[in-house]
Amino acid sequence: MKILAFDTTAKAVTAAICEDEKLLTSYFAELPGVHTTESLLPAIEIMLKNANLTLDDMHLIAVSAGPGSFTGVRIGVATAKGLAFGRELPCAGVSSLQALATNLRDRDAYVCAAMDARRNQLYYAIFKTENGTLTRLCDDAADSADAAAALAREMGITDIICVGDGAEIAAAAMNKLEIKTSYPTASLLRQNAYGTAVCGLEAYREGKAVCETALLPIYLRDFGDGK
Repeated sequence: MKILAFDTTAKAVTAAICEDEKLLTSYFAELPGVHTTESLLPAIEIMLKNANLTLDDMHLIAVSAGPGSFTGVRIGVATAKGLAFGRELPCAGVSSLQALATNLRDRDAYVCAAMDARRNQLYYAIFKTENGTLTRLCDDAADSADAAAALAREMGITDIICVGDGAEIAAAAMNKLEIKTSYPTASLLRQNAYGTAVCGLEAYREGKAVCETALLPIYLRDFGDGK
């Protein structure tokens, strides 16, 4: 199964094309002053050309549907809908936090995926990776870093890997509760659409893929400051 995946929920634009779990080609860019709308579609065109494929060769579109930047979430979901429309391509909207953690599934560790939600809050979720399998330990949440740290301590976690653009904020709160924290390499610290593709494939196999009209964003909170 060929999967087109992308994540626009944070500052960077990341996209990938996979054959099941095999990565065929990928794209990552964090360009100051360049809007997501200006870079995502050209990135997809470049990847398709590099892989000698077309959209008609795709079997699934996987998109990180949130949480994250409200604008980025809207752009990602709208792009997935637009690409799927008329091609009868199924879509899988996945958690951006789960996609972040999925890129570490080859570790045996606890993982806190955290994104800066502003207003002194994080979007976060805690996972456990073991023997190549990712297990979710809590729902995605929008709350303070202290709340994330308190939850980790409640779970009895003493050592955790923090990922995402809120990783340092989460780690600081964890350290105050004497939870040892670490970070992965730079390529795994931020969003990577390969994780989106893997989560999308899993959703498809579980019968959770939907048509484009049923694809919905994941916001977690009201628009408020318009982020």
